[in-house]
Amino acid sequence: MAQLAPQCASSSCTRRRSSVPARVRLALAWLRRAVEVSRQRRALYQLDERALHDLGLSRADAWQEADKPFWEQSAREAGRRSC
Repeated sequence: MAQLAPQCASSSCTRRRSSVPARVRLALAWLRRAVEVSRQRRALYQLDERALHDLGLSRADAWQEADKPFWEQSAREAGRRSC
């Protein structure tokens, strides 16, 4: 009778297992950033005309940005860390 080897005897399986926590950390970091971007967009939407003018934005710009879904982040936003 042939002996069965453990399913996860290879080093690639070990690497896959260790990468799961890293993937979870990346997903949580992305989710935190998406929530932060969403909060910033809502804050931008709530600014008055004077504050928007100071930023060089129009009300339409603020509406357009606030209307984006939370998961839509620009490449620059996705790679940036918040303070």
